[in-house]
Amino acid sequence: MSNEKEMQEMKQSLRKLEEQVEQLKSQSKGSRSGLARFGIGFLIVFVGLILFIGVFQFISSD
Repeated sequence: MSNEKEMQEMKQSLRKLEEQVEQLKSQSKGSRSGLARFGIGFLIVFVGLILFIGVFQFISSD
């Protein structure tokens, strides 16, 4: 009897945790605008390109 009660409590707490995870997922999706995503992506690609060019020049200078 005690095991069944513990199992029910664990299932309820698991359901609550799953609901909280879903709420957090839905809140985090709309936190950035499209322009902000584009800006972040552009910066990442730009920095990566600059690093690649620097490494390429370093290797080809030898």
